[in-house]
Amino acid sequence: MATKRKKPVTEHDLNNDGMVSRWEIFPYWFDKLRVFPRAFITIYIWMFYNVVQWFMLIPEPNMAQSGLVSVVVGAGAAWFGLYVNSGGGKIEKPAPARKQYEEFDEEY
Repeated sequence: MATKRKKPVTEHDLNNDGMVSRWEIFPYWFDKLRVFPRAFITIYIWMFYNVVQWFMLIPEPNMAQSGLVSVVVGAGAAWFGLYVNSGGGKIEKPAPARKQYEEFDEEY
């Protein structure tokens, strides 16, 4: 006679204790929230604003100063392209932090 018995599922359980802890789920959320791309684009926006303000305050800008502003503005297109295209990959969501079991048949 075959009896259904429960076997633990350990796909995302790194230490095989039957539960998915916060530290085991952290890499998923860190990747999902896109912390580094958001931080880099925020720093770029701050830098862009300060460079433009500095350049507007110069009474007679020379070619080197306008070249610096051109490089900063041009880098913005690259940063924005990298930011927009960096996400969207298929990320597999970990199981919730509770014991999960799958049934299998076992012969006695």
